[in-house]
Amino acid sequence: MCGCSALVAGGRLPPPSIPRRLRRRRGSSVRAEVSPGGESQRKKVAVAGAGWAGLAAAHHLVKQGYDVTLLAAENGPTEEVGLRGFWNPYRNIFALVDELGISPFTGWKKAAYYSPEGLAVEFPIFHNQPRLPAPFGVFAYPEFPNLPLIDRLTSIPVIAAVIDFDNTDTAWRKYDAMTARELFKMYGCSRRLYKEVFEPAIQAALFAPGKQCSAAATLGMLYYYMLSRQENSDFLLCRGEVEENIFSPWLKSLEMEGLKFVANKAPSSFTVDTDSGCISSIVCGDDIYRADAFVSANGLSSLQSVVKNSPFLWSHREFANLLHLSTIDVISVKLWFDKKIMIPKVANVCSGFDDSSGWTFFDLTSIYDDYYGEPITVVEAEFYNASQLVPLEDDDIVSEASLHLIKCIQDFEGATVIQKSVRRSPKSVVNFVPGSYKYTPRGSTSFPNLFIAGDWIVNRHGSFSKEKAYVTGLEAANRVVDYFGTGDFAKIIAVEGDEPHIETLRNLSRRANELKSQIPLSEFFLQ
Repeated sequence: MCGCSALVAGGRLPPPSIPRRLRRRRGSSVRAEVSPGGESQRKKVAVAGAGWAGLAAAHHLVKQGYDVTLLAAENGPTEEVGLRGFWNPYRNIFALVDELGISPFTGWKKAAYYSPEGLAVEFPIFHNQPRLPAPFGVFAYPEFPNLPLIDRLTSIPVIAAVIDFDNTDTAWRKYDAMTARELFKMYGCSRRLYKEVFEPAIQAALFAPGKQCSAAATLGMLYYYMLSRQENSDFLLCRGEVEENIFSPWLKSLEMEGLKFVANKAPSSFTVDTDSGCISSIVCGDDIYRADAFVSANGLSSLQSVVKNSPFLWSHREFANLLHLSTIDVISVKLWFDKKIMIPKVANVCSGFDDSSGWTFFDLTSIYDDYYGEPITVVEAEFYNASQLVPLEDDDIVSEASLHLIKCIQDFEGATVIQKSVRRSPKSVVNFVPGSYKYTPRGSTSFPNLFIAGDWIVNRHGSFSKEKAYVTGLEAANRVVDYFGTGDFAKIIAVEGDEPHIETLRNLSRRANELKSQIPLSEFFLQ
């Protein structure tokens, strides 16, 4: 989300903190050299975090000849919680999967939204529908069993905000001050449309209700997944666990190329070389890992802990600002039922069952290869903003999940849970509350050799979730390459541009905003 951090295929802008003498000429390609004595002079890079962002950074740096150590907080690489699907615009992740030569995905799948009153929306596979100009396909093709046309028509004024929000710093600052609920209220969205369509989308993608989410984050999310092109709402699912089907072969390929993988090492602090002003090592408990450059690809809560344990970081505003950001608890519940249950859609988003939390559930029996043909039903449910569930016993969480499932699909009543798995992920995702944008870091830091990656930082690529994490990992690798002047930049596939009519409307909107700012006394009135 920052103009100076847009490192995409075909160009770069060097981070401002990098000394001019370390910057390379555009287009040059410098490879690691070997000394006459045979000793490698490769630069060492430590990457903390083994999710999409950390693996992406390690992936490119290993290929550029760097000596890379990847530190994982758990036994192996772990996918970030939330948004299990792989959406149509995840072009960089799909390119990675092709590069790895694996086939982990299902075909395109359908989704449904549920409210306490039952089925609210059924989504088709948009690839199979005649293409309409954005965003009309997303409004025309879903089925709304109980939502009147008059409610659906109140979505039209919201398009004006979508057009105005162009993912620039100005747009983020303008809309970040208000909540998503305030935005939809301001544009005249009906109560039912908000509750049955927009609120579930917000809770599933941003993990909190609209009254707790920034309007800027909401507009960016809605445009990326739904409103930019109708087929962007289509998604694939992994046919098994991502860690096993994607991360495991990915990690093995990197280790074959020289990556050093170290499990169960969570960063506790950094140390700094006061003479150079650079980070000199990353501390994981009793272990110290020294390197020439560092990529922090952990989640927000992990980095906040590092800041608290590293007093020298407090003097740097971008790290002190991290303590103003908040996080959300997530609970994942995997349930095995003793009979086959007919679940119409494999992916289901639910909202309105209580005031604060949304949840999703997936029919793993129809997705995972391991369960194909089994006379059981396997479901995984994820509860977001779930602080009220975290302290409960596993059995109580399972009971709560089962009751929620029965409210959506009656056939779950009478089914018996024969196996269960409960995973608590406290403080695992960022809460995009209004006003958080100004505290959110960019990929570069005031330490010339420390870079940040993750789906929660500010960048300008325009993607979300896994794709954004992966992209920011590549951007961090590009910053390392730029810092040392050794290696080639990763080619990052840009988000597909606006359709011509959207681009025209956005240009008109920008021009109107420019004219408005030039009106005398334009800054006199409260904005």
